[in-house]
Amino acid sequence: MGVGREDVEILKPRIDKREYRRIVIRNSLQVLLISDLDTDKCAASMNVSVSSFCDPDGLESLAHFLGIAYLFHPTNAFTASEMTNYFFDVNTNCFEEALDRFAQFFIKPLMSANATMREIKAVDSENQKNLLSDAWRMNQLQKHLSLESHPYHKFSIGTKFFVVCEPGTQHMEALLKVVYELYTDYVLKNPFYEMEMPIRFELFDINLTQAVQKDRVALLGR
Repeated sequence: MGVGREDVEILKPRIDKREYRRIVIRNSLQVLLISDLDTDKCAASMNVSVSSFCDPDGLESLAHFLGIAYLFHPTNAFTASEMTNYFFDVNTNCFEEALDRFAQFFIKPLMSANATMREIKAVDSENQKNLLSDAWRMNQLQKHLSLESHPYHKFSIGTKFFVVCEPGTQHMEALLKVVYELYTDYVLKNPFYEMEMPIRFELFDINLTQAVQKDRVALLGR
């Protein structure tokens, strides 16, 4: 099934009752399994090295927009300078189905025109909200005064004026390039996946499989 166990020592405090295991599956995806028998929820998190530093020149904020558009929910993902993180938590009895749905975002993202435009408006609303924050304005000033050749200089939050993804436009083509090229390349090279579940590790040794398609990478729970 492509799941390999790594015999590495994971250091933890003596009072930590949780169990940990690190495995690497065949598509190089690193997985950290955490077992906590005292919780009634399961959670998963996918960390990829696609970030605002990866934005193409002249198309700033695409990584931030994609982080929202992938899950169509701004509270289930965040984009930083060097990585984007996706996460969710559900009741234990729903985890396997939820994990499969979560994987589909990376295997076959819909990116429909209507949903895309809705998320563009959401990104713009976020930017308008940030304009009222002194800390955010100070951060943008710092970025503006930084070295222009460094990716930190880029405007990473985005507005509807920066992200206009109408079909057939340069912006839409760049967005699809991020989906089909950047994500495949970076997820393959720097993937990390974390799952937390109050069940036995052995069940996931059996049920955890991986899927590598020609132009996408994902983790599937079967």
